[in-house]
Amino acid sequence: MKKFSKILAIFVLCFFASTAWAYKWSVDDDHSEIRFEVKHILPTVSGQFTDFKADIFFNPEDPGKGKFNFIVKVKSVNTHNGKRDNHLRSKDFFYSEKFPEMTFNSSKIAHIKNNRYSLEGTMTIKDVTKKMNFEFLFFDPQLHPFDKKKWVAGFKTLFVISRPDFNVGSGKFLKMGVVGKDVSVEISIEALRKK
Repeated sequence: MKKFSKILAIFVLCFFASTAWAYKWSVDDDHSEIRFEVKHILPTVSGQFTDFKADIFFNPEDPGKGKFNFIVKVKSVNTHNGKRDNHLRSKDFFYSEKFPEMTFNSSKIAHIKNNRYSLEGTMTIKDVTKKMNFEFLFFDPQLHPFDKKKWVAGFKTLFVISRPDFNVGSGKFLKMGVVGKDVSVEISIEALRKK
């Protein structure tokens, strides 16, 4: 009987180890941002995309079962300059009427060290889809200070993309050296899940 109990315990342990799940995290819109920075002639100009949705499933104990899927509304671009924002929405850059959304869908997540993880997936901007590989930081969950029924965690990544690779502003402004080729993107997410 003891032998059977041991075998059963091992089976149960193996079963749960093999069926670990990723927690679903809900983005706290008021405390999450997608920011970017690009060179304009010599200094840089920064901005945000203020309208985005994300499906986040992540468990640091088993990152391989997680996923990150983002949808960003192009018209929400905001550089605090109305004329410039309208230009960014035009055919010269994002062409938001024809391509209203940018997306990212993950395909692989792996632990690197401490709170650093690697993330692979495909990014689509306009009519171009490319594979991407970058890192993110995961800030361990803690009980929310204002709501003890929820856990709050953080995700943050910083990466660089080339505008011409996605057909965003590859015309005269690039040739003239007015707008830089590379764009630094920073995504900071505060996320919640029920206790």
